[in-house]
Amino acid sequence: MATKKEWQEYFALINDRQPTADEVLAAIENGEVTLEKQEHNTSKVAITEDANRVYTNAKQHAGNYWTWVKPIIAQPSRLNDVSGNIFLWVSFAIASLTGAFSFSNVIRRGMNAALNSYSSYGTDLTKIRSQLSVLNWQLFFYVAIIFAVFYLAALPGLLLLNRRYFTMNQMVCKYLKWFAPLSLINIIGAILSFVVPIPSISASSLENVSAIFNTFFTSFTVIGFILIFGAALLVAAQQFLISEVHLNQGKFDAAWVLLLQWFISVVMIFIELRVVVVPLLQNLTQSLGNW
Repeated sequence: MATKKEWQEYFALINDRQPTADEVLAAIENGEVTLEKQEHNTSKVAITEDANRVYTNAKQHAGNYWTWVKPIIAQPSRLNDVSGNIFLWVSFAIASLTGAFSFSNVIRRGMNAALNSYSSYGTDLTKIRSQLSVLNWQLFFYVAIIFAVFYLAALPGLLLLNRRYFTMNQMVCKYLKWFAPLSLINIIGAILSFVVPIPSISASSLENVSAIFNTFFTSFTVIGFILIFGAALLVAAQQFLISEVHLNQGKFDAAWVLLLQWFISVVMIFIELRVVVVPLLQNLTQSLGNW
């Protein structure tokens, strides 16, 4: 079945002339031509059905993820074998993004507060607001990368020290399992980043700079406590993953293996600082210098 335009083009090609109105009407009655309105309605119905299908699948996957993640959050150290590689990486992504957001959001709110204080003097800050928005997104993206690489710093040591007992995939899954409770901790931090106090900067408040710094210090202390609490969870994860195989077996005592694991993690963090973090901060500084 063709559209009216397609049928007319085909008719002209076959008969070497344009169809008459009666011939077009006859083609429509015989079902050879689809009216544009009907075609549009059919397309609209198909799009609606596709949208409903996508929504249903997304809802089902969200429900499956919640069913999967609840027991891991409740008992992360007792569930040894965890399946679902996609959900494991989803938890890692959530933990990295929410951790980065909780930190960068406080900075964003502080810069917006400072910008609003200048706008009270009647200065047109449209261009600066646009630049600040780009800077905020850049800051969030960089911090998310930093969180992700720092979170994976323990993995090389675990793979090396437990290579005789677990395959690479098993070890990665066992470590990523701990990002399920970590994602919950970082979500709490992301929520708190909206409610922690941000000083209102004005001409009068600038006379008391110490109060402004104290307010910022309090805000970052709250967020910092959440992030450190999450980091402590990953430290505990390393201890559990080392003790799981080295506590009652292996050539070396689990205590020495655990110290070696922490040493490898520190070395990896130092390498990440030099290779990843410093270049990102330099790039961010250059962006600030271009203002």
